[in-house]
Amino acid sequence: MRFPGGTAVARLLLAVCVWRQVPQCRSAAGTAEVVFGKVGGSILLLCRNVSKEATEVLWFQGDPHSFPPLFSSRVAFPPDVRFSLVDNSSLRITELRLQDEGNYTCREVLNKTDHEHRVQLLVANPPRSTPKCWAETSSSGLMLQLFCSWPGGYPHPTLHWREEGHDLENSSWLISSTSSSDTHVETLNSSHLSHRKVFKCVGSHIIEQEESACSVEIKVPSLESEPPKTCFVGDNVTLTCRVTESMPAARLTWLRGITQPEIEPGGRFFIAQEGNVSRLTIQNCSQGTDGGCYVCKAQNPVGLREVFVCLTVKEPTNVVGVVGAVVVLSLVAVLTVSGVVLYYNPLLCLRGAAFRSQGSDDVLVLVDSEDDDDDDDDEGNREEDTMGSSTKHEVMALVNGGSIQAARPSCPPGGDEGEQHGGVALQKTSGEDTQGT
Repeated sequence: MRFPGGTAVARLLLAVCVWRQVPQCRSAAGTAEVVFGKVGGSILLLCRNVSKEATEVLWFQGDPHSFPPLFSSRVAFPPDVRFSLVDNSSLRITELRLQDEGNYTCREVLNKTDHEHRVQLLVANPPRSTPKCWAETSSSGLMLQLFCSWPGGYPHPTLHWREEGHDLENSSWLISSTSSSDTHVETLNSSHLSHRKVFKCVGSHIIEQEESACSVEIKVPSLESEPPKTCFVGDNVTLTCRVTESMPAARLTWLRGITQPEIEPGGRFFIAQEGNVSRLTIQNCSQGTDGGCYVCKAQNPVGLREVFVCLTVKEPTNVVGVVGAVVVLSLVAVLTVSGVVLYYNPLLCLRGAAFRSQGSDDVLVLVDSEDDDDDDDDEGNREEDTMGSSTKHEVMALVNGGSIQAARPSCPPGGDEGEQHGGVALQKTSGEDTQGT
């Protein structure tokens, strides 16, 4: 297959060869021909119009006047087994390598003159992976840049962007389109962008008959902040803002308020960003100027999102003073309760003495009552009733007397009364023993 023109025309017609699925793509002008092969494959370089009268066919790689022959029809075994002669004229190369690329010359050795035919071999290597797509924000921050890269192929692949089946190169919102080696970049106006819009990059290669593609979905930023924070006067505090979703990556900034300008790092303010997380550190908190709500703003060409992070500044608390005050108040409360108890109740010694006196009187009275009943059994029921009544009155009087004494603030001399009762009990016991005898 011959085409007019040189190497530039041949490269231009490569796409036609691919679409027609021609196994070997060739273009030639006169005796010049361009042939494309694939790394690892095989190729046949034709020595055209070979005369039957040719005594020898020589193949050269490079300039035949500067390099020795690569292969000769008179040599039975060539130095490289990958090379062989077909029909005593054409050169077959197997297991193609990138270093096999170059200019080849076929020379016919005739009796009167020699005939030469030149062939340019281009060895192509398809990319091993699929294209990679991503989006970025332009340096101005107002435009979207779509990147499509498909490295590893030779020659370089052809890449172009599509949106809903239409090429972006023909759209009105395309600002610029640039290509360098294996990467293609298109810059778009942000006025036509919307959340979750999908762009597709399609790549083709001279060797590969099927296209490869990748896609990117643009998104408005989504923000996440931490709960309100508290800072004591003179301390440091750090406010954190995190981007959970954004395509392309969002630019994070901090504002003192919605209507206030952006906070610039410096002085008491430090801003650090690691990936999708931004941290604002405020040193030496001031209650008059630093308290309030701060705004974390995330922006990309698709949209803008803001979130509030509130800060409360307080005076430091004197912990030692608070603990001391609590201890003092506790002691005062204990002393107050103790004073009230001691004022309205007798002393423990007085209460014990009163109870002992009351108990001994009760026992003695009961003993006297029983002795009187034994001595007067023969006097009759009326006299017994009189004695029982008098005994009850005596017990009640004694109980009442003991209660009155217990309520007195001073200890009474209870020894005399106890001794008198004790004497009576002993005397009556002796009398009983005499009567028994």
